[in-house]
Amino acid sequence: MAPPVILQNVGNNRERKANAEQAQSTMTIRVSRDEDIRSQIGKTRYFDLVDHDKVTSFRVPKQLSVNLFKEIVAEELGIPVQFQRFWLWARRQNGTYRPFQVLTSSEENQPVGAKLIKGNGAKLDLFIESHNSADLSFVPLPSKVIGDILLFIKLYQPESDELSYVGKLLVKSSSKPAEVVTRLNEMAGYALDEKIDLYEIS
Repeated sequence: MAPPVILQNVGNNRERKANAEQAQSTMTIRVSRDEDIRSQIGKTRYFDLVDHDKVTSFRVPKQLSVNLFKEIVAEELGIPVQFQRFWLWARRQNGTYRPFQVLTSSEENQPVGAKLIKGNGAKLDLFIESHNSADLSFVPLPSKVIGDILLFIKLYQPESDELSYVGKLLVKSSSKPAEVVTRLNEMAGYALDEKIDLYEIS
């Protein structure tokens, strides 16, 4: 019989090998929501949207399809699958991080590991777009076509020197400010004809 120390070493090696194999076959997906942005903007975040280390994360097999992952998200976050739309994040020239590309239906049939970004390790950051009515029930997602972009609206009130997040808006990239100002006023709780100053942080 081998000495106990050798048996222990063999067991440790097997455990390390199993852990390494599991690490190679699994990945972490960090899912941010409106609630995360709202809780951080003006408190710990200003120019960026969210700290991905402080959002809900999932450890899943890399071969799990996005569609099956959406079922896990539905169970964990309470957002029905039909009301979910996932966006990939990208870092911009000014160093900020924004959702920039929606996952297509064909991409949702692919393994989540296929969306890993080189240099980001085994982590994938996603933003989940969902919409609620006044009574907070989920409503169908607005149609998205090529050229539509997702804007994240922050409200700065100079009187109180406060910054807050008021929501997101799906618009055409060719839209002019005058075409969305009424909707922005509504989101901010202002009169629909209120004059406001708009700034884009690009």
